[in-house]
Amino acid sequence: MSGKPFVAVTASTAAEICGRFNVKKEAKALLRDGMPPEEFATALLAGKDYVTGIDFMAHAMPAREAIWWGCLCLQHACGDSLAPVDKEAARAAVQWVVQPTDWNRAAVLAPAQMAGAASPAGGLAMAVYQTGGNIAPPDAPPMAPQPFAHAKALAGAVKLACTKASPGRIIETQRLFLELAMGMAEGPPA
Repeated sequence: MSGKPFVAVTASTAAEICGRFNVKKEAKALLRDGMPPEEFATALLAGKDYVTGIDFMAHAMPAREAIWWGCLCLQHACGDSLAPVDKEAARAAVQWVVQPTDWNRAAVLAPAQMAGAASPAGGLAMAVYQTGGNIAPPDAPPMAPQPFAHAKALAGAVKLACTKASPGRIIETQRLFLELAMGMAEGPPA
């Protein structure tokens, strides 16, 4: 990576982001007081802790950018080999990224449920659904999603997409997806 600051990340420290999810003890040992997010992500990359890096970046980036990252990972991992229900879930997620309205957010629920949680596309669509708004069933009182529920669903979808690579390339795919997220967090090229 280029070592540029993560301009797309609003948290000032890696510890702030790590407080949003369960971080393994080994990864926590890399944290220093006041450590910027890009330094922690680089340390995870150097230590080949790609899974923690995926969790970290899913919780670091704003929802729209993070979900776009998930869409790119899904496309890389699966290409055109998605089942029709998965294509619909992926299409709904992309539609929300392009137009992040509450209507488009709510419209991902049915495709997410059809694809299912065991599908990277279903997890990606569910991540969109949990970005905000009301997630309660129609006859129930309004309910907001849990904090960072979208990031947890997104990290799961990206990690699941990694398994769609050939077995000998899963770790390499995890590294590639982490590097992609870090590049996106650095912002557009100068």
